[in-house]
This record gives sequence, structure tokens and C-alpha cells, in this order.
Amino acid sequence: MKPNWKKLSLIGVAIAALAACNKGAPISPSELSSSRASELGSSLDGSAGLFTTTARAGNGAPRGQLVFSWNLIGTPDDYQGGCGDGRRIFVERDVNNAHIQITNGTTWSIVDCNGTGGNMADMTSNDLGVYNVYVRILGKLGGHVDVCAANILTDDDTDETLCLLGRIDLTRGSGQSKFQVQPDSLFDASLEDVFWSVDTNKDFRIAQFRVYEEP
Repeated sequence: MKPNWKKLSLIGVAIAALAACNKGAPISPSELSSSRASELGSSLDGSAGLFTTTARAGNGAPRGQLVFSWNLIGTPDDYQGGCGDGRRIFVERDVNNAHIQITNGTTWSIVDCNGTGGNMADMTSNDLGVYNVYVRILGKLGGHVDVCAANILTDDDTDETLCLLGRIDLTRGSGQSKFQVQPDSLFDASLEDVFWSVDTNKDFRIAQFRVYEEP
């Protein structure tokens, strides 16, 4: 029996049409990353075309182990209280050039919580090669904090502090405030002490710092 080429060609057309419907339009890397990232909290490595997955909570914090946390708090005046459980540092609201010193230690801790009235607050850090620090700002809308990690370096021409070790620049906006990872250089005192110059505005209330050991 001779094969019915006309019937076979029609079947082939039908199969091709079904395959086209199932395949749909091509998906760009940006479309793929946005759809999969919303499900997995992943990012697309454009160079390799592969996903690297780091799970994130809804507030932007990683799923790794929380090692230490503290709050940077804006007060209306000089702070006269105690340091409590060692999980907070105080600076004045609307202050320019409040000082915080970070020294190398065997663990993360707040040594002196008072950064108001010309005092220098002091904290220790440890193992920045293992840990990552995340920060977010909360409190009143429009609140602003600017941290310049300078190691007391200044520009001889302008007398301006140089933020050679990094900067944290946060403003409280509407909606959910999310944690953002910060450069290790802001906290790494393994070679020498790190000095912060902190500026805030009158609406600044609180910034949360969290140290995580990521998987």
C-alpha cells in the first residue's frame, strides 16, 4: 500500500502547530529572572545564564543564622541612660559628625552606647570574612542617617571627611523598609580601628543592624 503523503503532511502541520502553542513566545532573561526571582528569591547570573539562589525574607533579610543585632537610635537630646543589654547606640537627632569607633574583638558587642554630646560610642566586630551586615531604616517618614567610614582621613583642600571605607546613606520612605547588605570595609577593624562620622536629621529615629552568617 502506498503511503498517503497528503494525510501525513497534514498530520505534520498539526503537530508543528501544537508544539508552537506549547512553546509560546521566547522568554527573555529579564522576564525569566523576574518571574523565578519572585518565587525563589533568586537572581539571574547573566554571564552564565544560571540562577544563584540566596533566600530572602519579605523584609530583605537573609535566611542565614543571625549572629548579632543592634539599633542605632536618634534621641532628641544628650543620652543620660544606660546601655541596657548592649544592643543599641545613641546619637542625637539632627546632629552633624557624631562619632562611633569600631575595634577588633573576639565577638560583636557594644562597648559604649553613648554617641551623644560629643562622646564617642564604641563597638567591636569580628570575622567579616564569615559574616555579612544588613541595615534598614525605620521610624518617621523622611528620617535620614548618613554614616561615613573614614578612618579620620580628610581632604587637605576642602577639609572634608573622606569616606574611603564606605558609606551608609538611608532615608525612610513609604512602604516596607528592607534590609540591605553593606560593605565589609565599614565594619572590618581587623587591621586598624574604623571610625564613623554620623549625620542625622530631626526626623531620624532608628536604623536596625543585623549580622548574619550566610549558608
